[in-house]
Amino acid sequence: MKAYIYRTGTVISPFGDDVSDVQVLNQSLSETQRRACRKAGLEWSRIDDPSEARERPCVLAPDSLYFSEKALGDFLKAARKRGVSGASLALRRCTSVEHALPLQDTRLIDFRSEHGRAVYDLWLVPEGPLPADPARVRDELAGRCPPLEVPMREIAIPVRVPVLHEQERPFLFPITSTVCCNISHWTHLLWLAHLSLGIGWMEHLRSNAASSALQLLGSVARRPTVNKWKVLARMNRIGRGCDVHPTAYLEASILGDGVEVGAGACIRNSIIGPDVVVADHARVINSVVGQACLLTEDYFLLSSLCYPGSILGNPKTQMAVIGRDVYLCGWTSLLDAKFVGDVQVVHRGEKVGTGRSFLACCIGHRAVLGARVLIHAGREIPNDLLMVSRPEDVISEIPPDLPQNTPLVNEGGTLVPLQSLQKRRR
Repeated sequence: MKAYIYRTGTVISPFGDDVSDVQVLNQSLSETQRRACRKAGLEWSRIDDPSEARERPCVLAPDSLYFSEKALGDFLKAARKRGVSGASLALRRCTSVEHALPLQDTRLIDFRSEHGRAVYDLWLVPEGPLPADPARVRDELAGRCPPLEVPMREIAIPVRVPVLHEQERPFLFPITSTVCCNISHWTHLLWLAHLSLGIGWMEHLRSNAASSALQLLGSVARRPTVNKWKVLARMNRIGRGCDVHPTAYLEASILGDGVEVGAGACIRNSIIGPDVVVADHARVINSVVGQACLLTEDYFLLSSLCYPGSILGNPKTQMAVIGRDVYLCGWTSLLDAKFVGDVQVVHRGEKVGTGRSFLACCIGHRAVLGARVLIHAGREIPNDLLMVSRPEDVISEIPPDLPQNTPLVNEGGTLVPLQSLQKRRR
């Protein structure tokens, strides 16, 4: 059976990238679609519009839809088991579905009830024509392809987050390998990065079931323990040619080939692409880091997505999307919280709420952020911008006759005695 992926013309801001080229699990979205179809035994085919899908029955989806291997495989299995010829993939309301839901163009059925479902644009198409206009496909298939709920399992880990003048609500961090997401905004890439740990590990285990089981059993047999942290510390997949310092700490992470991890560095619950350098005492937690990135000494990356080739040197980045070949200076700051209310972003030309009080920003490809650049939460920085601090914030003139052992301050870029400045202000 064929799987047809039709073009939607969706472009993701601020990158200007076609949606099929955005990064998901250190691959392009189109690569993840192709891999999932191949795993399900489908012949993957890219078409310009839905009417070009000739074979029946077939699987049909837009190029903007991410679907994990597990989601697609279980959808087809459920359809065969129930003997249905036409269906659309549905997932029950749960933590992982709600995590990726903000700004998604997804059909919801009784979603606030305990039996609520999200219905995605992944169809098993029986007989009948398809429209050429992608905008008409959902209505055209509504009658022929009723929702088919795919069984799924997940773990929701409560995480305490700071709040101000509001009732504290624990943030639930979901782990599952059954995931779908209609991608139309950079925040969707971030939500998928958060879900990538469960997806990446389960897809790796299914592809390497025998070797993974032997590796885990061997590590437990050598040092029997029931301590969950010790078990997680042994659950790492390390690629060929990696150089990991003996004092570094790895936990439940996947490292590509040629990764360098420095002394005292910490990588937890993350996916690290090939040829990445994690320098001494840098920390990476719940993040996806693209190929050949450099994370400098003492850098802290938390719950973020980094495209390939970036150099990250600011003290801390969390809940952010960093584009390709970006440079973040050591004094760059990305605000990532709104203690009252939710962070707003621009979507389709309008400011909309995300329902999240913790969210940083999105940095476009090849952008350079210099010292003392401060970016508000929810903003997006266009490609190729060079941002620096104001000249008057930097001491550039140092007079030769300055008094010794006297407090000195910066006035418009010139170093002057504090006492003289105070006298002029009186």
